[in-house]
Amino acid sequence: MSSTRTDPTPDRNDASTGKAVTSSHTVEQHNLHEGGEPHPAVIARDISARGGEGPVYGPLDVTVPGGGLTVLSGRGGGGRTALALTISGRMKPRTGTLEVLGETKPSVIRKRVAIAGVDDIDLLDRDVRIRVILTEHRAWSAPWIMWAPRADRDYYESVCRPVFGERDLPPLDAYVSQISGLDRLLIRIALALRPANGEEVGMLVMDDLEQVHEFDDRLILVTVLSRIAEDIPVVVNAVNRLPDDFLPDHTLIELFTDASHLQPSHAGSDLDRIHRIAKEAEL
Repeated sequence: MSSTRTDPTPDRNDASTGKAVTSSHTVEQHNLHEGGEPHPAVIARDISARGGEGPVYGPLDVTVPGGGLTVLSGRGGGGRTALALTISGRMKPRTGTLEVLGETKPSVIRKRVAIAGVDDIDLLDRDVRIRVILTEHRAWSAPWIMWAPRADRDYYESVCRPVFGERDLPPLDAYVSQISGLDRLLIRIALALRPANGEEVGMLVMDDLEQVHEFDDRLILVTVLSRIAEDIPVVVNAVNRLPDDFLPDHTLIELFTDASHLQPSHAGSDLDRIHRIAKEAEL
């Protein structure tokens, strides 16, 4: 296994401009691909986003490798979600340049990049049966002149089995509210990887690993994302670093995206002790 580390951590602020111009850095790359790295999946230079209350993230430089699992790690907040929307073509950066899978137009990027875990895009209605969700997906995937039959077990397997792997699929007639948070998210990922427009997906972006609250389920989700990353680049937002001994094959990029959040000068606690405890309990 090979590994690279970039030290020291870059400064977050430029005294001359007040901007967070060095707000990301690659900390580790484990198990680098043999025979050289493929072209990066994402090349972002000086990108930023701004909302009604001010800066959301950036200016930010990010380079995501062209293969494997990449973890964008940073404090929680809207900045990381906005970045996920940006690199998946759902949001246009206010400044800078962005290239994703060799494309620069958001409308083209959107067709090639799947996104999951963003409630405004793919939240499942808790009061709906899984069969209804799959039937709607089947209808949207069919030509408009064709009638789409109700989703059956075969269709369910074809859409969700590649993501669930050996994990049991929830009952097709179960309500979304009856299944676990992990299974809901796995279904969202499966639907994202099978877009109704039939476009070939070249990368998956998943927001907020910590939305799966149970520790064991989060580990299962990480193994699923790692398996998907064997075929296409996968980018996942996470507040916490992944434990290297559990998942050594990934690239970690630490971010500072909370440009809109004010941080106190005095945290009110022994931060060194807090950080030490948090590292021992990573993920």
